[in-house]
Amino acid sequence: MHSDEEIFKETTTKSLLQLLKKDYNFHDYCYQEIIPRGKEIQMNHAKGFKIYLVESGYFSYCLQNEYGDSGIISFVGSEIAINLIPLIKEEPEESVLRSLTEVHCWVLDPEFVERVLDESGQKANYLLSNLLYTRKVYFKASKRNFMKKERRIRACLKEIGLYMGRVTKDKEYILPDEITNSILAQYANTTREYTNIIVLKLRKEGILDDSYKPWVIKKIDML
Repeated sequence: MHSDEEIFKETTTKSLLQLLKKDYNFHDYCYQEIIPRGKEIQMNHAKGFKIYLVESGYFSYCLQNEYGDSGIISFVGSEIAINLIPLIKEEPEESVLRSLTEVHCWVLDPEFVERVLDESGQKANYLLSNLLYTRKVYFKASKRNFMKKERRIRACLKEIGLYMGRVTKDKEYILPDEITNSILAQYANTTREYTNIIVLKLRKEGILDDSYKPWVIKKIDML
């Protein structure tokens, strides 16, 4: 029996791209694109549905409620084929990709990807990997909802640091310039006003330096 980690190692975006490039028609169905910061992509749009492989940068994966407000469920980089699951139509209709940073990525035609995966016998492996990843994302999001608000903000800030932060020799985590109070509030599902209060508290405790961009988490273990 394989662990999740073993499955993820065998189904990386790099290995998927290598598999697709073996097909003679690869460049007829796949192209590179630079997506500007802030662009929104409807995940399950029938006419414009594409699969994305991130080379650099980050998307925020958002869900919208009935009032049109959106919260960030997760941040997505280069470790997963985004939008692969709709090959079996599992993405929520209200899900949106919003580019947190400028994103360099491959844009893939879903029918081409499905054909290559079918012919190679790898479709089940990549879909399983994507489903396992999605399960982890939603499990983390559900777990956060049971936390008290301050604990939720701290946990989200730590997750951002560990996932997107650049670590210095002093074990400080330098966050992307795009991380702001507003982004943190959307991720933690708290109001911007309350998030500001907690960010100020973290600054006074010497845990976070948000005086200038980029933010720096100075004591990540204290979050």
